[in-house]
Amino acid sequence: MRALVVKKRRASESAGAAPPCPPDHSAVYLVRQPVFNVDEELLGNRLLSRRDGAKGPGGYLAAMPQDADGELVLGEELHALAPRGAVFLSVSRQELIERRALSLPHERVVPCLGAAEAFDEDLRDAIDRHAMRGFRLALHADDLTSVEGRLLERAHTLIVEVASSSPEELRGLVSAVRGPMGPMKLVACGVESRRSFQICRQLGFDMYQGQFVLRATSAPARTGVQDRMGGIGTMAELAATDSFERLAEIITRDPGLSMRLLRYANSAHMALPRRVGSVHEALAWLGTVAVREFALIAAMADVPEAPAEMLVIALTRARMCEQLSRQLPGGSPEESFTVGLFSVAEAVANAPIEALVDELPLREDIAQALICGEGELGRLLGTVIAYERGDFATAATLTGASELIAATYLESIRWADSAVRAVGGPRRPAHPAKA
Repeated sequence: MRALVVKKRRASESAGAAPPCPPDHSAVYLVRQPVFNVDEELLGNRLLSRRDGAKGPGGYLAAMPQDADGELVLGEELHALAPRGAVFLSVSRQELIERRALSLPHERVVPCLGAAEAFDEDLRDAIDRHAMRGFRLALHADDLTSVEGRLLERAHTLIVEVASSSPEELRGLVSAVRGPMGPMKLVACGVESRRSFQICRQLGFDMYQGQFVLRATSAPARTGVQDRMGGIGTMAELAATDSFERLAEIITRDPGLSMRLLRYANSAHMALPRRVGSVHEALAWLGTVAVREFALIAAMADVPEAPAEMLVIALTRARMCEQLSRQLPGGSPEESFTVGLFSVAEAVANAPIEALVDELPLREDIAQALICGEGELGRLLGTVIAYERGDFATAATLTGASELIAATYLESIRWADSAVRAVGGPRRPAHPAKA
């Protein structure tokens, strides 16, 4: 596809036209946040974007050139960022008025507009034009008091921040929307705990976005933690050693892990000059660092309780931590990767992180980073999670380099998606979304 872009640009240059500007993402923050249905199946992703210095969301579409090349690049990038399910794409008022989304597939893309936007003739015409092309508008609101009725009437989906509202307030909101607004879809945004998820589920929200999927579903007795760890224990053993022989021993005792490693080593992606026939040979050709990293990913992928999206989140965090640590004085890329990967261990093993750390052979600095967010590793993980939540200002402040973390995030989610495919692909594909 990239070759097509080059050919089209050359054609335009030969005709004497100025070459189109490449997409300017240096000043745009973008994050992908999964959206689930009531059964915790992935429906799609919300792409939250903000242009540097802007007060409201949007800016991603404005960073694309407005020509045929821009449309092609935009389509490619959106597919790479959100390859499955619906795409809830944050847009600004100006991007809607400039019709920048009209070239996107309306059956997948849902433009998400801030509900506080002033409704006037220009915005009305822009929304109606998108509706004529099959797009269904979503509004993002803290509460209904800030939403003008005429704007709400044109929306098909309402994304509501639930963290700051009481159950009674949310119940009133659901009643208000379900009544006069008809079959409007409701998305609970900022669902950070299992309790919050259960409340929103009982109130009748249709979709859920937040960190609740990374929380343990219950608090099992401490004596049962060891039985629940499974692949997490294997991961901890892999993370705790850099010994060639010990690494080989851990991998070879697990037939499934050994087979995955040999498949990976003999894949066209690795392009080794000879076929590898044993774990020891793979270690010799690839090196202990690369093999341990792949084995960590494969071990987590083998945990039945770890759905594909949880694995993607873990790998994105791990890759971001690893890559950002390379830019920091005295950074520890291998330990940083481990911290990012184990940041979802609580949900994978369905046990409190404090109890898991007590049972696992993790280094003290890694344990403190996971439990308390302390030390350099803890601050690095906090930076990555802040960006993941869409708290771009905090993430940029912690790193001191906004463009670095934005570029690292985009590279990391592509790497994570690719890594999931390399270890066997998602076990739970995105559910057909009815956005």
